[in-house]
Amino acid sequence: LMSLGFVSPDSGVPGSGPGSSAAIMRGPMAGKVTTQLLKGTDWGYLDILLLDLPPGTGDVQMTICQELELSGAVAVTTPSKLAITDARKGIDMFRSMGVSTLAAVENMSYFTCEGGGKHYPFGKGIGGDSSTFLKEEVGLKSSNIFQLPISEFTNTSNDEGSPLCCSRPADAASEIFVFSKLAKTVATELILLRNGKGDMEKQATVVTLVDESHKNRYDVASLQLVLNKEGKTFTVRLFSESGATQLSINGEDLRLRHPKTGEMLENEDISTDIENATCSSSSNQIIVQQHQHKQPKFIPMKVDKKGRYGYEIEFSDGATIIYSMLSIAIAAGGKVKEDNL
Repeated sequence: LMSLGFVSPDSGVPGSGPGSSAAIMRGPMAGKVTTQLLKGTDWGYLDILLLDLPPGTGDVQMTICQELELSGAVAVTTPSKLAITDARKGIDMFRSMGVSTLAAVENMSYFTCEGGGKHYPFGKGIGGDSSTFLKEEVGLKSSNIFQLPISEFTNTSNDEGSPLCCSRPADAASEIFVFSKLAKTVATELILLRNGKGDMEKQATVVTLVDESHKNRYDVASLQLVLNKEGKTFTVRLFSESGATQLSINGEDLRLRHPKTGEMLENEDISTDIENATCSSSSNQIIVQQHQHKQPKFIPMKVDKKGRYGYEIEFSDGATIIYSMLSIAIAAGGKVKEDNL
């Protein structure tokens, strides 16, 4: 177990320091701290590394998606419409970063009165109309959607720092049952994903190659990009259920495409040399300074994979741009399958 509270001198955690103040950090700093915690910790041998992330779609989430090859995500919400809307945005963000949502959990869904009846003080949430989005758009089965009750036992466990699944009080049998079922479902989906099976593949972005008459469907998430020895071209490998294919992309051609969508930039942009281009982790926008040159040369110098999202490419003019897997696949001649749109 690792937390910022264990290492921050102002967290108030015993042994970490004298104070007990808030950790106040801007987005970029929070991303750097997250990276340090992930890569500076000796985790030892792990079957699964579970990350409890703050709500939202900010720098922390973006950093983790780019620094780690996440196997999947679990969406957590409450029954209110506003919370469910935020959860939908989170699901969409992780999907755009190449991470499938394995399950959805709704906290404070209901409470059981002394007479044994279930009551929903905040509405039925994902147990009602909101489940349509999870089933039809996300592709989750009903068995992958969970509702946790308002529970005195869960609250007490949180206050005492003893997880309910570890303390396992006899009176919390219903809560423990949901936790156990959630754990088994996530573990099953991870095994299926590792072996290329399971319903989570419905969330995958698939492309076909124009010259193959749509015979093969290539999974964008499995794309591999390698910078060739001469330093001017890339080798792209795409994988399908029946095999794989290898293609080549010119470095200059990739530079002239949008790093997120893969579409060609406007003609007036192509005639200019983008002297300083970066892809912002929080907004996916390109910040450019343009200077006219007769013969622009965008020679790729270095390639680093950024999680399941894409690859970071450093060019000879000093620009560093993160290209999504989708943009690279389209630059290689791929076409998005219509059922992904």
